[in-house]
Amino acid sequence: MTVDRRNILKINVDFYILFVLVFMLSVLGIIMISSASTVIAERYFGDPYWYFRRQIMWWVLSMIAMIIVSKINYRIYSRISGLLVLISIALLALVLIPGVGEEIGGAKRWINLWFFNIQPSEIAKVALVLFFADTLSRKYIKTFRAKHLFLPGFLVLLVITFLIFLEPDLGTVVVIWILVFTVLFVGGVKFGHLVGITFTGALLTVGYMFLEEYRRERLFAFLNRSSELDAANFQVNQSLIALGSGNIIGLGLGNSVQKYSYLPEAHTDFIFAIIGEELGLMGTLLVIAMFILFTFFGIRVCVRTRDYFGRTLAAGLTAIISIPALINIGVVVGVLPVTGLTLPFISSGGSSLLISMVSVGVLLNISRQNMIVGETEDEEQPDQ
Repeated sequence: MTVDRRNILKINVDFYILFVLVFMLSVLGIIMISSASTVIAERYFGDPYWYFRRQIMWWVLSMIAMIIVSKINYRIYSRISGLLVLISIALLALVLIPGVGEEIGGAKRWINLWFFNIQPSEIAKVALVLFFADTLSRKYIKTFRAKHLFLPGFLVLLVITFLIFLEPDLGTVVVIWILVFTVLFVGGVKFGHLVGITFTGALLTVGYMFLEEYRRERLFAFLNRSSELDAANFQVNQSLIALGSGNIIGLGLGNSVQKYSYLPEAHTDFIFAIIGEELGLMGTLLVIAMFILFTFFGIRVCVRTRDYFGRTLAAGLTAIISIPALINIGVVVGVLPVTGLTLPFISSGGSSLLISMVSVGVLLNISRQNMIVGETEDEEQPDQ
């Protein structure tokens, strides 16, 4: 009996590198939040380390959840994907009920559970990826008929899109449609069906963007940087000042000037700018390199997964981290319009961190199952 040790080692590399990358990004997030949030925390809570302590609590909880989920066979989620979607829809509806949903900055995206808030749209991302991976593997991939793609998958997608539009949260809707597209693309969905879904998503997004005046102004402000139409230009301009001030090696940890109320959302949406200001170009390149590596090894797990459900699920889970990171950094450096998306693992936010780490936990288990399958197949081969 011969076991290919080289193959096992490669699969273990995927697992451990993904784990280490998430650990490093999340610890960097805690360090940067301890600096970027001191001013706003002192102003609103009288405690400069309020966000710092809160993030540590969520980090410990999220790390434990990720480790536990990484030990649960991912195939079990195909049995509960429908239930998770129903729970997501119920939570998204609850957010819109007065007295239940918490409104911050004109958007109702959170449910206040007294000692912490949850953001149902974060749960909806994972639920939709699981649901589409499951429904495609059960019916569509066997028939390639449009009705097995659009019902119930497309119907569920429209309902969740509508509920998130009402919050409103355009950035999350865009991410969700890209996630679904990723799952469908990796799942081998027919080109015509992909085009139809992409066109529908683009039509809904553009139509929604032009429904409200402030969203139109935000778009026009992005297209014309010298315009004073929208505060988004102010945010992006301050962000670029922060990145420029940092130069190559930065001003040093804790020495940000922009966090003193010049840059709004310094500890959440624009924390990448504070990294650039305090740690310089080197710090921002390190963060970008870690997200690129995460995407690379996530794709490796996807390619190495042999069963259809696991492969499409791995692609969607990798995209759950990579797509928001790409959009967030794009906004901070001024090449994309302001969306309100946070930077995974680094920005302040409890439920976002928890859901991100749980997603990675499932991805780690897919990598672990690949290793077990590889060992089993090697053992079944006759001795050479």
